[in-house]
Amino acid sequence: MNSKFYEFWGNFFTTVAQGQKQLEDMTAWMKQGFTGAGDLNELFRRCYGLTPSTADGTQDSQRWLSAVSDFQQSLAQLAAQWGWVSQTEHQKVLDKCSALETQVQRQQETIKKLRDMLDPECNGHSELFQHLQGALREQGDQFHALMQSIHDAYEDESKK
Repeated sequence: MNSKFYEFWGNFFTTVAQGQKQLEDMTAWMKQGFTGAGDLNELFRRCYGLTPSTADGTQDSQRWLSAVSDFQQSLAQLAAQWGWVSQTEHQKVLDKCSALETQVQRQQETIKKLRDMLDPECNGHSELFQHLQGALREQGDQFHALMQSIHDAYEDESKK
């Protein structure tokens, strides 16, 4: 991280001692793409060696963008070192957690239904076995009919 970044934060935290408003201003300033909040812009310009290039206060855009990029890179490094998580990453985790909770709830409902089917008092298992018996009986009958038709066809051939 560069020394300008540390200088900015040192000056910022010195002024934060004056009240909570500076933290709120900092958050708004960063979310607005480093615009607005005149005091923060002035502090940023001073720490990064940027001065207004014209009377109307516009910055040399290339130097400004470079300074913003350096600041954001240094902030990302600091955040990683301190274990901070961005709001975007945090929201992704919350969304994933919510989706998994929904999935778990559906699976628990399915498990409950299956357990209820196997519960002896609900006769779910006996219905399942009756259905299975009926299917096996039907397959057996069909197999027997197939074998009978093969036998009949063989007898017809042997009589000829």
